[in-house]
Amino acid sequence: MDQTVDLKDGRSLSCRRVKGRLPLDVVFMHGTLSDKNASKSLFLQDVCERRGLGYVAFDFIGHGESSGHYTDGTIGVWRENALEIIDRMTENPVVLVGSSMGGWIALLAAVARPERVKAVIGLAAAADFTVGVWNSFSDEQKKDVMEKGVIYTPNGWTEQGDPWTRTLFEDGEKHLVLNGTGSLDIRCPVTLIHGAKDDCVPVETAFKTMDALKTENVKVIVLKNSGHRLSEPDELAVLENELNTLTEGLL
Repeated sequence: MDQTVDLKDGRSLSCRRVKGRLPLDVVFMHGTLSDKNASKSLFLQDVCERRGLGYVAFDFIGHGESSGHYTDGTIGVWRENALEIIDRMTENPVVLVGSSMGGWIALLAAVARPERVKAVIGLAAAADFTVGVWNSFSDEQKKDVMEKGVIYTPNGWTEQGDPWTRTLFEDGEKHLVLNGTGSLDIRCPVTLIHGAKDDCVPVETAFKTMDALKTENVKVIVLKNSGHRLSEPDELAVLENELNTLTEGLL
């Protein structure tokens, strides 16, 4: 079930693939500093197995069991990781489910593979998050990023904190998607699930993403008492319902 996907640069991605009996694959893309074994991924795997859908989850470079360190990654690198997985590990039309940073990557992948991607679900999708993080830095922090190449900010659960690299911010500028109404060239159905109390990715990001999408088939679901993780049973039930609704329309 778990396997390694070798990349041309010598690195590798750790991937889990479950074949389904129905001609549709769900691909999950985790968030920053998470991995394919996170609770949302395992929940989705169970849902797909029960429904007979194919399921694929993987660790981005610098995460989980994949090669490299987190500081090796950029939005462009992770986008290429996602496209490698879609191209090499799926056989059917795909539904992308992206959490936080993975939500941004899912949007980029949907733009790049319109013939393969038939629907997208974003969970606290962090489109263009590098802009907000950069703007939140003090002048001293910005100077340190540019001069030292990386800084760390407290996250409450690791001693070192979250790493932020100069390459992440510079590369992120090349992949911004919230550039204006209709600027995000995705034509398939999109559902964005977001917590109103999200203190990492403002709920306004979901509405900016909706405005940027070219598709008219877009839904934003705001959960009044939810934060960023969206991993509680009632939140996962919303995800399952939306996945069922989207996939039923594709089968």
